[in-house]
Amino acid sequence: MEIMQTKNRAVVWGVLLSAFIVGIVLTLGQVPLAVSQPVAIQVKAIKGPVPMDGANPIWENVPGVVVPLSGQTITTPMHPNIAVKSVFVKAVTNGKDIGIRLDWGDQSKNDTTIGPQHFRDQAAIQFPVNTSGAPPFQCMGQSGGTVNIWRWNAEWQKDLGKDSAGIWDVDNEYPAIFWDYYYEEPAGGVTYLDRVGRSMGPFNTGIWSGNILSDPEMRIGSVEDLNANGFSTLTTQAHQDVVGNGLWEPAGSIKGGCCTGPTWRVVFKRALTTSDPNDVQLKTGATPMAFAVWDGQNLERDGMKGISTWFTLQIP
Repeated sequence: MEIMQTKNRAVVWGVLLSAFIVGIVLTLGQVPLAVSQPVAIQVKAIKGPVPMDGANPIWENVPGVVVPLSGQTITTPMHPNIAVKSVFVKAVTNGKDIGIRLDWGDQSKNDTTIGPQHFRDQAAIQFPVNTSGAPPFQCMGQSGGTVNIWRWNAEWQKDLGKDSAGIWDVDNEYPAIFWDYYYEEPAGGVTYLDRVGRSMGPFNTGIWSGNILSDPEMRIGSVEDLNANGFSTLTTQAHQDVVGNGLWEPAGSIKGGCCTGPTWRVVFKRALTTSDPNDVQLKTGATPMAFAVWDGQNLERDGMKGISTWFTLQIP
């Protein structure tokens, strides 16, 4: 290979100036640059239970890392113009459980998909199931490289009844709705859960098929424990091991947080190790991890999301 050299200062300064201008444009446009090598997210050792409340003072002194996100443009459906450009990550462990908190700015709270125009806010953490060797493809893994995904869902959070009266049904979204007959429904109507109990047959195909999206009784919280080994292979695990708690704050000015405006603050919690062979087993040392965020207000869903490259979770 022949290396070209020049003594023309004008050319050298021109190249440097061009690089500087490109950097300014990317910065002003909030375009995250690719991470060339894994960045470590240090897990802080604590005593006592892992705090599920993202505003707990324990989180204040935990070091955090800003993770850049970019639009998923590898496979359809794509959404290059994502709303969330970065997520702020913190992690703690008490030697038994691990807690990972994600913060990101979000101007709107989107926690229902009752209407066809609605899409929910979501966030996910991804690990390779096999942590030895190079990690698999960062977007949903690959054949022979299965990933374990923890996906928090704002609608499932709402279903828990933290910020509402519980599960949000069509009646709540459209109070003027009217129907003249509902299968086995008595006069005066019933609650959503009562209706579920009486509609376990073919009239409620989602629940009848064992779909965790349709049956809230299958969930242990607001996080879904999943596996994937390539595009279009996302599968709900038979055994759910991850719990979570999300809080949308209109001010977002909590000490040690990422933002001063409206903010989602979501905590994921799981035992470091489990008996499920489909789970990532978190041990002392480095574990690859990646992130994804969806902004429902920006019509983001499925593959239309902001994603990161692989980072490194460093467990003491």
